[in-house]
Amino acid sequence: MNYILLFFKIIFFEYILIILHELTHFIVSLFLKLKCSYIYIIPFKLYKNNGKFKISVVKFFNHNITSELHFNSLNITNKEDYNNLINKLRIFLYSGPIFDFIVFISLFLIGIIFVEYAYLAIIALLHFGISTMNFFNSDGKYAIGAKEDKRIAFDLVRNFSLCANGYVNPDTKKFLTDVYKEISSEIDYKEFDVNNLWDFLNNTSFYTNSILSYFNNDLYEIEQNFIEFSEVLIRDFDEIIELDYRQEKKTSLLIAYYLIYNKLYKPHYQVDKNLYDKIYKGIKEDYYQAILRLYFDEKNENTIDYLKFEKNMPIEYNYKEGYSKLFYNLLNLYKNI
Repeated sequence: MNYILLFFKIIFFEYILIILHELTHFIVSLFLKLKCSYIYIIPFKLYKNNGKFKISVVKFFNHNITSELHFNSLNITNKEDYNNLINKLRIFLYSGPIFDFIVFISLFLIGIIFVEYAYLAIIALLHFGISTMNFFNSDGKYAIGAKEDKRIAFDLVRNFSLCANGYVNPDTKKFLTDVYKEISSEIDYKEFDVNNLWDFLNNTSFYTNSILSYFNNDLYEIEQNFIEFSEVLIRDFDEIIELDYRQEKKTSLLIAYYLIYNKLYKPHYQVDKNLYDKIYKGIKEDYYQAILRLYFDEKNENTIDYLKFEKNMPIEYNYKEGYSKLFYNLLNLYKNI
């Protein structure tokens, strides 16, 4: 029985630490003048929908992160604004891991010094494991990467401008279009190298995000390297999956958007059936597959109604106005074909 109580005590304290971690980010965001519009702390999310605050429960296996904040749009119209925002966001991102490190040291020391509080050392180690995974997959990836890699910096700024909630200033769109084109023109990608996943993943993320922003008219142009990169992915698709099966969904999704791009802007475009079948299977998620069917296969109201229902959207997009608008605009573009 004592072990059962100890287990629940550890889980309870770890949950409190997750809340405090996100609260640290939130408090720092207030000092940085970022306006939060969406809060997710496993398993609850608080968001604004149709002018009203709502709360819902997210099934754990549907979301692979423990917590998340989303913000209102910022205006970025010149290089100074751009660089200042990156520096601010690095402070915002580092605040959570700094809290985690302090908590780990404090609880671990208390746990090994005082026998009656030994369970705190276990909590410290558990939290260290969770926070380490979070650091390399989220906070740390963007905090460090934004300084070292222009692609990551752009994706980070995009999250707080083009894909944040609320109105996006046309001057922001124009400036970030120029930044996007500059970064894209410097990308020199020839073939998939399983020993250099850093470039592959950052290129894939950069171009997936940028084509969605282009569909939404948040980026005004598409740089030629997007087309060339997508064609290389199509050429090397089988090899990519063979060498690293984990990249199947990411690769399939970007190729799917490239196929939609061709469908929208090339008269009488016909997709290769074998390619379509591979990409459809590789995407895996029902919502993305429904988008492909809408553009290339089914033409019925049931598919459109399914895609319009925000709750059906992938968890990383739904009830965040800045992201869900990307899918709504894909539906609007389809009507113009």
